[in-house]
Amino acid sequence: MLRTLVLLASLLLAPWASAAAEPARFGDLIVYHNVFNSSFLQPEIAANAGLQRGPNQGVINIAVQRQSNGKAQAVDAILKGEVRSLIGQPVPLQFKRIKEGDAIYFVANYSAAQRGVLLFKIDIQAAPGSIVHNLSFQQEFFPDDQ
Repeated sequence: MLRTLVLLASLLLAPWASAAAEPARFGDLIVYHNVFNSSFLQPEIAANAGLQRGPNQGVINIAVQRQSNGKAQAVDAILKGEVRSLIGQPVPLQFKRIKEGDAIYFVANYSAAQRGVLLFKIDIQAAPGSIVHNLSFQQEFFPDDQ
């Protein structure tokens, strides 16, 4: 159910997506990421995922896959990240792991008091002891009308 919602949010945001929405590739790993306002989530779905909803709350969604023999397989990766405004201090992202069937997603809330560009830095590790890949992108945040 959450997967369907995340995919729907991705489609809704597609017309406004920046180049940051393109998947990142690190060898055979493909990292899909998107960010959206928390209001796109129904209250029940947000609660089930442990996410907060609110006019100044956003959600980052990351899925990591490994390409092997022409097939993509979900990777139960290790993620660590932060978000900050152009002039603000970094704030850690607290990723929550969601598994639905064969799919694995990592979601986290972030907040912003006003409209502005946010800088995201995510460290992605396919398994303990493996290489840490760095994903950095920026996204403009538009708080919901209050």
